[in-house]
Amino acid sequence: MKKREFLAKLRKKLSVLEESEVDDIIKEYGGYIDEKIESGVAEEEAVSSFGSIDELSAELLSAYKVKGKEEKEDPIGNFASKVLQTIDKLIDTLSKKTPKEIIRFVIEILILIAIIGLFHIPVAMLVSLGKDVFYILSSPLNRIFFTIWRFVLEFAYFVLAIIVFIRIFDTRYLKNVEVKKEKKVLTPKNAERKSKEIVEVKQSKGAISTISEFIVKICVFFLKFMAICILFCISFYLIGMAIVLVLCIYLLVHGVMYFGFYLVMISLFLLGLIFFWILFNFVLDRKNNGVKMFVSLAVSFVLLGVGCGIAAIEVTETEFINSPPSDVATETLTEELTMDEDTIFIGNISDYVVDNSIENVLVEYRYYPLGTTMSTRITKDDDYVYLNWDLENIYLKGEFLDHMIRDLREKKVYNYYIEPTIVITANEKNIEVIRENRQKYYQSGTNHTSCDFVRTYFIYTIIDREEDDAEESDTLYVVLNEFQSENLVTVPIKRELLEGVTEGYYYEFTFNTYQSYIDTDIENIFEENEVVSIKKTDRPIDEQIHEDSCSAFY
Repeated sequence: MKKREFLAKLRKKLSVLEESEVDDIIKEYGGYIDEKIESGVAEEEAVSSFGSIDELSAELLSAYKVKGKEEKEDPIGNFASKVLQTIDKLIDTLSKKTPKEIIRFVIEILILIAIIGLFHIPVAMLVSLGKDVFYILSSPLNRIFFTIWRFVLEFAYFVLAIIVFIRIFDTRYLKNVEVKKEKKVLTPKNAERKSKEIVEVKQSKGAISTISEFIVKICVFFLKFMAICILFCISFYLIGMAIVLVLCIYLLVHGVMYFGFYLVMISLFLLGLIFFWILFNFVLDRKNNGVKMFVSLAVSFVLLGVGCGIAAIEVTETEFINSPPSDVATETLTEELTMDEDTIFIGNISDYVVDNSIENVLVEYRYYPLGTTMSTRITKDDDYVYLNWDLENIYLKGEFLDHMIRDLREKKVYNYYIEPTIVITANEKNIEVIRENRQKYYQSGTNHTSCDFVRTYFIYTIIDREEDDAEESDTLYVVLNEFQSENLVTVPIKRELLEGVTEGYYYEFTFNTYQSYIDTDIENIFEENEVVSIKKTDRPIDEQIHEDSCSAFY
């Protein structure tokens, strides 16, 4: 290669540098070639003494801290190199520290992790607030939206926590370890020596470094595989959120003014898009614009916070009614059954009706026809009668949708029961037998027996209604109420359970029940379930236990 061709190619390779810097390098190398030619060396030989022009240009760019094309074309290799360099820096840093300094280093890391962990508190508060907002909806929509809400917030916190930790760790512990290089031209006089040093460094890496690079590449591959799986899930999330946004637009057009809820949905959709784009760029080895991503996340979270605040106000203005509207009629499916003294009815019976004019048992399935086609499926097995049912078609009638939209415009949310309520109608004798057999069945050790649930109440007064000359009663009367309830209720409780109980404090009541459905009304809870223990609690009000139900018994 001739001098002119060599210098032209070198100039092209160094075009990313400033023009003055390139001119200095070309002038230096041109002078060195001239010196060689004057000493009797052939022009081609003088040029070839520099070796590969690609390696030479890479070293020159490295001296100016500029990444070459080769480095850009191998992002996984670059990532592996950075990880290995970080490990080397950390090992080098720790090797120079005394045992006391290492202990201090570990303590600082633990404190940093603890501080980052504290920032999970507002995330947990947002998750809890989202639960309160989304549980306005009926099941299973409330669970679906809440799961999505929780996933987005927890994932966002995890990603930001990792970024913050790496940033602080690098700035505090690794940045000062970097070898500072002066910005200088790699002159022809030390070019050959530099090339030899590079070869020696490459040879000194050995098998251990090669294995480390291989392990890092495997880790990167695994991370990309996980990112692809998450992208797949986020894709379904975005499709679902797009459908929700269309529904929000539909409600808004029809006059439903829940702007906080709409803002929350928009921010969740934007957060999903941001995380999708971050992971998409990671999989394709594209560089994310840190500033744009940070601004986008900040705007989305601000929008999310504002939406949650407005939604909280809108929730307080909404009336929640634990029953369908009075103008919605139920439909009934009725089956007539025979029974004897050993017949056991297994199912979620909600009520009993006495009718002494009939000999058999009438089983009524009462349900709200929201578009649901329901059928009974009563099966018999010896003395057991299983009161089952099937939902054949589930959809939402237009009339019910119009009713719901009208209710939302009035800030009212009704509970439309999808499951039927089962009512037993029989004569007094048969109902007594049914009750006794069911109680024996659910209390037997071979079946799903009782379960416990806990609710917290504030005890105002303990009353003993017996006269002074009367025999001491086993029952006392307690005036109490539940948190956020203004109604005071008087309930009977066994005297032995109230030993050590003091008026004016919160107590956790543990109930034992044989029911699958627990009414939240205080009087019904104490009437239909057994109080097994009363324990004073010092829990903050927002952490008190208020369990609503147990699992089904059949």
